[in-house]
Amino acid sequence: MRRLPAGPGGLLFGRPLDSSLGIAAGPLLNSRWVEAYARVGFDLLTYATVRSIFQAAHALPNIRHVDNRDQAAVVSRAALDGNTTIAVSLGEPSMEPEVWRKDVRRAKERIGRGQILIVSVLGTHQSGRDAEALAADYAQCAVWAEESGADAVELQLAAPDPFIEQQPQMIYENVPLAARILHRTRTMVGVPVLAKLGPFKTPRLLHDTATRLAPWAHGYVLVHSINRRVLDDKGTPAFEGTGRERADVCGAQTFTVAARQIAEMLAWRKAGAWDRAVLAVGGISTVERARDLLREGADAVLVATAALFDPLFAARFRQIRTAAVA
Repeated sequence: MRRLPAGPGGLLFGRPLDSSLGIAAGPLLNSRWVEAYARVGFDLLTYATVRSIFQAAHALPNIRHVDNRDQAAVVSRAALDGNTTIAVSLGEPSMEPEVWRKDVRRAKERIGRGQILIVSVLGTHQSGRDAEALAADYAQCAVWAEESGADAVELQLAAPDPFIEQQPQMIYENVPLAARILHRTRTMVGVPVLAKLGPFKTPRLLHDTATRLAPWAHGYVLVHSINRRVLDDKGTPAFEGTGRERADVCGAQTFTVAARQIAEMLAWRKAGAWDRAVLAVGGISTVERARDLLREGADAVLVATAALFDPLFAARFRQIRTAAVA
C-alpha cells in the first residue's frame, strides 16, 4: 500500500493499539505472514497455533468452500459476494519448537508500535499421560512463546478433549481440565493469558464456564469456528482420511452463532460476573460487523477467513472509522 490510513486507536491489557482489529489464529503461518498483514493495518497478530512437538498437517485439500446447512456443511462453489464460508481440516500442525521459537522472535521484530503479537499454543497429549501432563505441556509452550517475545499467549482450548472417547467434546467443555491448564500456565508466564473457546450449547453453560475460568484468564477469544460434519454433494465426507469426517467451519455463515455467543459473554460481563477482555471472532466478514461488535463492547475483533480473501479489510476498516471520527 502506498499509504495506510491512520488507525482509530485502541487499548488491550493496558497497551495502546493503532486499532482494535486483528487476525485470529490460523492465517499467520510464520513471521512473513505476520509482517505482511501487520503492514496492511491489522494490529493484533495471532501467530498460528504451535505445539511442543512437530506435527504434520493432514493431506491436501485442507480447505473447502462450503454452504453451512442445518445438518452439516456441504461443499459448494466459492462465494464471490462477501459470503465466503470454508471448512478447514488441517490437523493442528506445528513446526518443531526450535523452529517456531526463532520465528516468533522474527515476527516480534517485524511488527510496529501500536501492534501486539499473540502466540496461540496447544498442548500435546501423549498416550498414558494424565491431565497434569497435558497442562504442563500447554504451560511449557506458553513459556517458550513468552521467551520468544509474545505480548500475550492464547491457549487453544477449542480442541478435542483427549480424555473423552465416547462423544466429541472440546477441552473447554471439560471445565476442570480447562481450569487446570489455565492455572498451570498462569503460574509460569507473566504475559496476559487468553482462553480460546468454542460455541456453547446454552447461555448458562457459557456463563458457568467463563466464571470458573475467570480467575486464571485475562480474556476470552470466541468463537473462532464451529466443528461440524462436512460432506460433498454426494453425501460422503468431503475430506479423505481417518478422523476427518468433521472439520472446523469458519467464515461469514458462522456469524449468527458467533455473534450471539459474544453478545451473551458481553452481557454477563456487564452484569458484573467478571471483568475480562473479550476478543470477538467468527464470521466477521464485513467492516460493519466489526464495528458493531466493538460498539457492543468487545475489546477487539479478530478476523481470519475475511483476511485471507480480502487482505485490504483493515485498510477499509481504518478509512471508515477515521471518517466516522472526523
